[in-house]
Amino acid sequence: MGEDGVAVGGRRLKVRFVDTTLCEGELAGGVAFTVDQKLEVARELDKVGVDVVEVARPTVSDEDFEAVREVASEGLRAEVAARAWLFDDLEAAVDSGADRLIVALPASREAASKLGLTWSSILGEAKRAVKLVKERGLKVTVLAEWATQTPLGDLKELVEALRGEGVDDVCLADVASVADPSLFKEFVKGLGGGVEVKCYNGLGLAVANVLAAVEAGASGVHVSVNGLGEGPGIASMAEVAAALRRLRGVETVKLDLLPRLSAIVEKYSGVPLPVHSPLVGEHSFTVKLGPHVDAALSGLNALWPLPPSEVGRRVEVEASKHSSIRAVREKLSRLGVALSEEQALEVLKALRSKASARLRDSDLLDLVEATLGRREVRVPRRVEAVVMVQCASNVHTSSVARRIKGVNGVEEVFEVSGEYDVEVRLTADSIAELNERLDRIRAVRGVVGTRTRFILKRY
Repeated sequence: MGEDGVAVGGRRLKVRFVDTTLCEGELAGGVAFTVDQKLEVARELDKVGVDVVEVARPTVSDEDFEAVREVASEGLRAEVAARAWLFDDLEAAVDSGADRLIVALPASREAASKLGLTWSSILGEAKRAVKLVKERGLKVTVLAEWATQTPLGDLKELVEALRGEGVDDVCLADVASVADPSLFKEFVKGLGGGVEVKCYNGLGLAVANVLAAVEAGASGVHVSVNGLGEGPGIASMAEVAAALRRLRGVETVKLDLLPRLSAIVEKYSGVPLPVHSPLVGEHSFTVKLGPHVDAALSGLNALWPLPPSEVGRRVEVEASKHSSIRAVREKLSRLGVALSEEQALEVLKALRSKASARLRDSDLLDLVEATLGRREVRVPRRVEAVVMVQCASNVHTSSVARRIKGVNGVEEVFEVSGEYDVEVRLTADSIAELNERLDRIRAVRGVVGTRTRFILKRY
């Protein structure tokens, strides 16, 4: 983690990030990760700088046990954690090779009753669990589920009992998404701070509740990549990290590595990321309105809390009826067409005559040609694309590039710097054939992600 930041009142804050993408994230509808996928994501999480990687509940299946053991043997800087349910599977989870056990329990009398338990039995079993895990040489976090539906007095009793047994951390989980940020702050303060929080996003308040808890003295936050989690999901790592940097001056993870991590998790989870998702969504740094484009191109953070470069992105410009002359010139410059102000004005007038039309880049270029009579472009007869390839961290990029070179239709392969590792120029006679060739590239050992851009015209 980076240096501590200064929060309100001059207090210095250090916030531990517990990432649960591989465990909680797998509880999202339709999501299942393989062992190899968990290994790759865990390595990327370690690069980003999280403090704890929660991998799986090892007693669920042999594959989950193997996933914990494999990640634990990677020698990551981050702690490797396994999940356990209080009454079922402590012994087996302890033997998984994890550095830490996160023991979940129902922390409300109502939840306990619904599950056929008593409050006294939960207190007793929780103390026994902490003692057992500590005796085996592991760190232990108790995950207090439904904590925000529990009277403060009951929670104090639970936390004090656990601390008496030497628990390392207690995490308050707002499972039902009922926490109010203004009240949650006082709730955490009422426990004397020093607890962790895990906030679900049923009302869209997960990040706000996390910030409130940190301000109240929370020592750690449980987050996931892309906000993946059961039901409505939990607080997104990118959003929490950016908010802590921008609003509290607290450094946590490496923001510039988050777009790559987000893309990998999107691919493996199969859950599409909304294009407007803060910081990592495809259009999160796209501007259309003329004054906003002009301001953004002049260096103002027009529509975002942090400079795009801090999160590995850049300002993207979309030309439309809302554009300014500068926006039109900038967009077309990026497409390889240089226009004078007078020419850009003519194009802008043409754009406004097609006010309701949604224009792709190819449509915009056609519009320029029709408006200005410029004919120095040609449309490729075959389908051509540029494919950006992300490689696994444990393979040599050159070996991946050589394998890709053998795929039919690959014209050129380059090793490149930046967010991606390899750039490929790919051709085919049809979209269907191009997709088949893309699938072959994605199947190459060591490829963990791709992004494709069609070549529309050549100059």
